[in-house]
Amino acid sequence: MPMISKLLLLLTIVCALPAFAAEEENKPRTVQAGALLQLLRAPHPQIQGPALARLGPDVPALLVEYAIGVAQPAPVRLRALAWLQWFPTPQTKAVLQEVLRAKNVDVPTTRVCLRAMAFGFGAEMLPTEREYLENRNVHIREAAAYALGDIDDRRVRDVLVAHLDRESDITVRDAIMASLKRVGARESAPAAKQKAK
Repeated sequence: MPMISKLLLLLTIVCALPAFAAEEENKPRTVQAGALLQLLRAPHPQIQGPALARLGPDVPALLVEYAIGVAQPAPVRLRALAWLQWFPTPQTKAVLQEVLRAKNVDVPTTRVCLRAMAFGFGAEMLPTEREYLENRNVHIREAAAYALGDIDDRRVRDVLVAHLDRESDITVRDAIMASLKRVGARESAPAAKQKAK
């Protein structure tokens, strides 16, 4: 099945429930869409999942529409993909995975998907992130290395340390070190809490 067909099928599945809403319920979806699009187009929106969720129940489906819709400019699509991390559902995971596996997917899109998947879905994305840590493209390896730091799993340290030994690019090495620092901070936080008791 061609990639566009798969994405359109996912979009149809994700958006199916709102399509059956009564006419008066469609108006709030329009309001949600306008507010979300305004945020997606803002220069530097400082927003997180809870604030996005307060826009309304259709936000995840709208993000999918904006992420895979060709009508939106690339920055809006990328930001919509990134914001899927705040709505970790099987549907949003499927969208991120399909976009990541698409033929001729560009580097910025790959980077955004890797970060969104690690932050939103955690340890279940460890194999995917590890795979992209071996990518030929230095920018993709850097994104995977940094994304691994978002995964709260004790195996992450071993993956990062093992790759650090054989990574030659300084930017990827820096991303690995930054992730190791975040992993270390998470690991030491429970120990510090235990001492405080």
